[in-house]
Amino acid sequence: MIDFITSEAGEKKKYICPRGHTFVTDSPIVIAVEDDPEYNSGPICGYCYVDWFKVNINAEELGLGE
Repeated sequence: MIDFITSEAGEKKKYICPRGHTFVTDSPIVIAVEDDPEYNSGPICGYCYVDWFKVNINAEELGLGE
């Protein structure tokens, strides 16, 4: 499950990921595991998240051929 954790009173926080991207948000993306909160991901870098999708699961258009 992917969830957004809203900070108290909409307080924005600044984060830095291991690759050096910085971002500010009041609701970071978190991948949560039901029934095991100790295994939740913590805040995820949106830049790295999008890069991962582009590299790993984006489809390439092949065209219909002639």
